[in-house]
Amino acid sequence: MQTTQHYVSLFNTLIPFLAKRDIHSLTEAVLEKEYNITQADLLILLGNSSLYVAVQAASAYHRGLAKELMICGGIGHSTRFLEENIEQHPGYNDVLTGGRAEADMLKDIFVKHWDIQESSIIVENQSTNCGSNALEAYQVLEQLQKQPQTILLLQDPVLQRRSQASFEKVWQQQDNVAVQFISFAAFVPLLKLKEGKLTYTNEAHSELCGIDRLLSLVMGEIPRLRNNENGYGPRGKGFITAVEIPAEVEAAYEELAALYPEYVRV
Repeated sequence: MQTTQHYVSLFNTLIPFLAKRDIHSLTEAVLEKEYNITQADLLILLGNSSLYVAVQAASAYHRGLAKELMICGGIGHSTRFLEENIEQHPGYNDVLTGGRAEADMLKDIFVKHWDIQESSIIVENQSTNCGSNALEAYQVLEQLQKQPQTILLLQDPVLQRRSQASFEKVWQQQDNVAVQFISFAAFVPLLKLKEGKLTYTNEAHSELCGIDRLLSLVMGEIPRLRNNENGYGPRGKGFITAVEIPAEVEAAYEELAALYPEYVRV
């Protein structure tokens, strides 16, 4: 099927919704303006394939935007893509890959290349998906007797909204609803047409994943976010807190699902 500019605009309706940004930039001034804080209690980097997201997390911690740093992620669906990105990176290819948890590989990058002390990084390396990230992170923090009240979350942009909803659900189940989660998608992977084919508007974003995988991830997120019997919300599987999906996002998804059924996944 020939992709048209109309279909590109539909994908570009879904992607910014998924790539949740509670703040427009990750700076002390913005945190103070929006949340009346100059630093979060904790920054959590959730394991994913994008080294750019990891760099943004390391930079934010270096700049004092969080008192503590945590990296989550075991071996999951993004691990092999993270391995490939590390192996192909001219600066980070000295980090050991192969059968290692995402959190352990990312920790090595932070220690070797960002001068962050290993002892200052909280590591959770057993989780395998968004819900598992949240549950395992909570358990590690509980074991360490840490009770952060403001938590910055950085994740694969397409999974950012669901990740926050997963964390909110786990904390809610523990009657810890006073915690403020702040989502910051490090970038928004918008698309464009180039010679009749979909590609990233910013070519640098291609390190996240190939276009086919991106479209599959994007199309898989909307059904998961729904609060109905088939979704992950309270009325369905109960994995996340209720997410309000704007009408224009639902409309864009439905049109794309009819056009690209091969990308629909739940």
